[in-house]
Amino acid sequence: MSDWITQLNCKRLVVFACAALLAACGGTSAPVSTAPPQPAANVTLESDQTADLNWYLRMAAATSSPEAEQYILQASAIALQNGDADNAAAILAGIESTADLPLTMQVTASLQRVELELLRNDYQRALTLLNGSPFDSGTGLSNEDQARLMQLRSQTYLAMEQYLAAARELTRLATLLPASERATNNNRVWQILSSAPAGTLSTQRHLVDSYELRGWLELANVVNDSQNNIELQVRAVSQWQNRWNQHSAAATLPDALAFAAQLLNNRPMRIALMLPLGDAAGRAVSDGFMAAYYDAVSQNQQTPQVIVIDTSEVTDILPAYQRTVESGVDMIIGPLRKDSVRQLQAMTQLPIPTLALNYGDEGLINPQNLYQFGLAPEDEIAQAARLAWQAGHRYAAVLTPAGEEYRRIQENFVQYWESLGGEIVTRATFGSAANYSNVIRRLTSVDHSEARASSLRSALPRSNLQFTPRRRQDIDFMFVLANPAEGRQLKPTMAFHFAGDIPVFAMPAIYDGGVNVAGNRDLNGIVFVDAPWILSNTDPLKANTFNVWADASGPVQRLRAMGVDSFRLHSRIAQLANFPGIRLQGATGVLSMRPDGSINRELIGAQIVNGEAVIMVQDFTGPGVAAGRN
Repeated sequence: MSDWITQLNCKRLVVFACAALLAACGGTSAPVSTAPPQPAANVTLESDQTADLNWYLRMAAATSSPEAEQYILQASAIALQNGDADNAAAILAGIESTADLPLTMQVTASLQRVELELLRNDYQRALTLLNGSPFDSGTGLSNEDQARLMQLRSQTYLAMEQYLAAARELTRLATLLPASERATNNNRVWQILSSAPAGTLSTQRHLVDSYELRGWLELANVVNDSQNNIELQVRAVSQWQNRWNQHSAAATLPDALAFAAQLLNNRPMRIALMLPLGDAAGRAVSDGFMAAYYDAVSQNQQTPQVIVIDTSEVTDILPAYQRTVESGVDMIIGPLRKDSVRQLQAMTQLPIPTLALNYGDEGLINPQNLYQFGLAPEDEIAQAARLAWQAGHRYAAVLTPAGEEYRRIQENFVQYWESLGGEIVTRATFGSAANYSNVIRRLTSVDHSEARASSLRSALPRSNLQFTPRRRQDIDFMFVLANPAEGRQLKPTMAFHFAGDIPVFAMPAIYDGGVNVAGNRDLNGIVFVDAPWILSNTDPLKANTFNVWADASGPVQRLRAMGVDSFRLHSRIAQLANFPGIRLQGATGVLSMRPDGSINRELIGAQIVNGEAVIMVQDFTGPGVAAGRN
């Protein structure tokens, strides 16, 4: 539809064409009337909205400016509300210029264009619109328009992972809100600030421009510094309230923080840890869990009694699970094996909170009290894809190992990338190192270029034709799943076949987590996502265990980090379940809970530079915001 519409220069033809097309989808069109149609009682909301949209477009075609533009804006509002970016774009194209329109209509049109870019996941374009006319003057906007502007700026900054900038917009919004809505706004501010990766808020202090925002920033730092010790955190928040007694959050804390005080009296005090200790993965998780446990003991925290149950020889988890429940524990952490989690998932209800350390089958309704936490590749795929999208890439090549498990990962990336609006140009799989060269040649179509050269040599009388192979030019970047050894061969092979300039985005497996500058130089330039435990030293427990644990590969380190988080989550499950928007700073990522009770992890972006993993920061310039680190 949009390709045809863009060829039309007349505004009325545009909106009439939209109306005709929508009428074809939504039913027989009615004659133009002077009031929106009243839908029949038995039609659905979707068809009601289509009828209204159709009517507004017909009215736009039948009236002159500025009434026509008003109808167009009402129609596009319906399309945006339905998440229909294509129709919204086509309808808004009916407004050729807003210069001669009343300011209120200019503002509405501009805000709708911002919403459209957010639907398209083009956050930089949305920010550019938010900083342009008619918002750049800062005058003449109604309170309602100012509020919507601040909400959209906050939404855009948050999508760009600029957490403090997003929170700042909401602190400004608070002055426009009635008293009845300020508590909700405070909760939203806190959700945003708690989403920021550890240590990133303090590097944007240049954004702090008010007493309110300074107080929020200190509250975030206080909570983050003590989040692994609930007793200390509750005391620290109380002290913050006394110091910042004029702050909006002092009298009424965000709900999630107020709830933390309740956790003190309701923490599990007897926990069973069910792991297959005969497996390397089970031992690694156990190492991390017990390290976090003894660290809490050393800080004089009130810690639960822990009972360790070895499930190495267990195939049917249900009898062992029932016996453990009957022993009187308050909570179970485990099991680790996927089949065991599936068995628990099939139960109608679990008698006590259970934090499974893997994920069952998707699409099922999980029983009450079952929570799932693990190193899900889906989290890693989505976040690597978002990094590529935010870098401006749209056309992807995909390369993974051969095999059914890896095929699912490839399909997950393809589905997620296309959901963002990107395109898959080509994809391939690789097996042994012997076929890396052939795979890269096929993936980048260098083999086609060579075949054309061979044909030319055969056809031309001269045999001294000079030829340099040329890769296909429609690849923006390459998404890769590979381990470090594979990556160290794939990246140079790409360069050898004239594809060294293609940016590579990878999953955590590409990085072994150790200091191997010489070996990692062949990975230079690769962007990947990984756990904070691997990429940073902000967690004191990591330093404390450095001399205790033997050197280990990246996968083992990530499993240990999962064990650390599984202990720390035992006292926070109720908080995450009651406040899904709240995030906790974990060793495996920023943790939050999905509606189905599974734990989501937000990882950290990094790039290999001179053989070392360097945490990435996003630079941007916004209204009153100097480019800088997040």
